[in-house]
Amino acid sequence: MPISVPGTWTPDRVRYSRSPRGFTILEILVVIAVISVVTSTILLNTRLGNPETQLKQHASTLAKTMKLLLQEAILNDENYALALVPGGFKVLVFDGEGFTPSKQRFFTSLQKQHAYSDELVVDNSIVAIEDKQEPDPHILFLSSGEMSVIQWQIQDRDNQLNIQLNSNLLGDIQIAGPTSELL
Repeated sequence: MPISVPGTWTPDRVRYSRSPRGFTILEILVVIAVISVVTSTILLNTRLGNPETQLKQHASTLAKTMKLLLQEAILNDENYALALVPGGFKVLVFDGEGFTPSKQRFFTSLQKQHAYSDELVVDNSIVAIEDKQEPDPHILFLSSGEMSVIQWQIQDRDNQLNIQLNSNLLGDIQIAGPTSELL
C-alpha cells in the first residue's frame, strides 16, 4: 500500500466531491440588485419624466395645500389666503387689520415655486398676478369653512399642456386635465 504524505495529491483524495448546495447569498444579492436597477430605470423613464404626470402631481399638491389651509383655518379659528406671485404663491394670515405673509415655518414650507404659467379666476374675475412687496390675497380660506370660488388654470407652455383646479364655496376642489387644449 502506498504511503501518503500529508499535503500531497493521491488518487484516493479525488473521490470525495462537494455536493450541490444551491445558490450562495452573494449570487442572490447580485441578481436582486440587477433586477432593482432595471426596474427603477424603466419606472423613471416611463412615469416620472413624463410632463403630463409632473403637471398632475403639481396640481394635486396645490389641491392638497388648499384643503389643508381650509382645515387649518377652521381648526385655528383664523383666516388665511393664498397670494399668487409669478412662479408660485405665498400663504397669508389675517392679523385683524389685513393679510400679511405668514412667518410660521409650517406655512412657509407649503410655499413652492414652479415653472408653470398661472391664470386665476376668482368669483368670475381674472386676477392679475404681480410681484408686490405686500401681496394681495387672492384665494381666501375662512374660519367659517368657506373658501373663494376659483378656476385656477396652470399651463406647461413647453409641452402645451393645461390643467385646471376648480373649487366651490364649501372647499370641494376638482382637477380637470391635463389636456393640450384650453379648458
